[in-house]
Amino acid sequence: MKKVEQFSWIYFFGRPWIRFSYKYIFYRRTEVRGLKKFKHNEPLLFAPNHQNALMDALVFVTTLRQQPVFLSRADMFKKKFIARLLNFLKMLAVYRIRDGYENLSKDQELFKRCTEILCSGHTICLFPEGNHNAQRFFRPLKKGLARIAFEAEDTCDFKLGLKIIPTGIDYSHYDNVRGRLTVSYGDPITIADLKDVYKSDPGKAMRELNERIRINIEPHMMEIPWMDIYDSVMDLRVIYGKRFRQLRKLPGRTLFHKFDGDKEMIRMIGSLRESDPEGIALMNERVTGYRNLMKKYNFREHIPAHEPYTIGGLLVEAILLGLCFPLHLYALATNYHLFKIPAILARKLFKDPQFRATAAYVISMAVMMPLSYGLYTLIIGLIFKTWWIWLGFLLTLLPAGVFMLHYMFWNRKWRSRIRWVWHTKRHNPDTKRIAELRRQIMEQMDQWSLRS
Repeated sequence: MKKVEQFSWIYFFGRPWIRFSYKYIFYRRTEVRGLKKFKHNEPLLFAPNHQNALMDALVFVTTLRQQPVFLSRADMFKKKFIARLLNFLKMLAVYRIRDGYENLSKDQELFKRCTEILCSGHTICLFPEGNHNAQRFFRPLKKGLARIAFEAEDTCDFKLGLKIIPTGIDYSHYDNVRGRLTVSYGDPITIADLKDVYKSDPGKAMRELNERIRINIEPHMMEIPWMDIYDSVMDLRVIYGKRFRQLRKLPGRTLFHKFDGDKEMIRMIGSLRESDPEGIALMNERVTGYRNLMKKYNFREHIPAHEPYTIGGLLVEAILLGLCFPLHLYALATNYHLFKIPAILARKLFKDPQFRATAAYVISMAVMMPLSYGLYTLIIGLIFKTWWIWLGFLLTLLPAGVFMLHYMFWNRKWRSRIRWVWHTKRHNPDTKRIAELRRQIMEQMDQWSLRS
């Protein structure tokens, strides 16, 4: 088995572009905290929640200094395109029963390799839930991570000093470009104190470690364990999150301010679910009705939140859109295919929405964008044969692509406001119902927030 933990120059030179395109192009805003809680030259085993397929792995590629080794389920290596990406990301295959009993023996070799990697001071990242899930709650943990941790320490007579880093990852959207991402590294977990327990009862020691991971990761991830009101809680983060922080006098400038505020609001809802189940049921009914009407007309929360709209304001916005349109045309000509084609291919290649984000990112940012920008610049250079012209052109391409996306978002919002005004002027009962439901939601949440 190839020693994937060894330093890779291809990885080294490829990572700066991946880091930049992942953190600043694909995602609009990324915040990371907790990097000072561990050293980069010691054996580390990262234990993150798993919600967004390979985009979760890229979190560690783009935020850590070392070149971590990942473990991924074996069926991921079946497609050549994905297999090449996994090999670049230093991933090893983990076999499960569904992969065939004849392959399970390969896991013994894998565990030995993981022990060698950790004992040589390198880093491994393993998602302890085993697979990804789009819903924000921490699922039961598999025993693989605990087994690897104890076997590595046992090989070194529990003197390795292995640190397990619980890590929370949260996305504003799983597959939307220009979303927001938070990465929170928790306090290291050590297992030297479980040496005697492991020697006498390995199963008990592994269960204890999994419980420690669960307890320590919860503060760093968004945890919504109530499936009956899950969608409503997610909606309330958008509808009421800002107002909640204002009433509680919580900061709201950074992504982590918003993250911590949302967690406090979710804890309040959890308490009310026990103390006021009828109130929560009514809130769930209102939020569900609000969500369904919003979907019916393809409105987003910002539309009723900022109404009423004036005709004069909409006309001014139309003029500004028109003035920016020539620049948008240039951006479309040079960048539209870099986002549209990957999105189409991702939908065709994968049924799982979480894999679509990975495919779209890789096809767009890692493949098409460098090739297209290079080809464009070559053509301009051959035509004008003046270095400052082709260099200036090259420097405009990426900002133009970002501008194109935001212009499209802006245009979509403007058209939604036009539709809202049109429906309200025609006295559509649904828009009145949307406004009434939102008012009821805000008033009830205000009462709970001020009372709790």
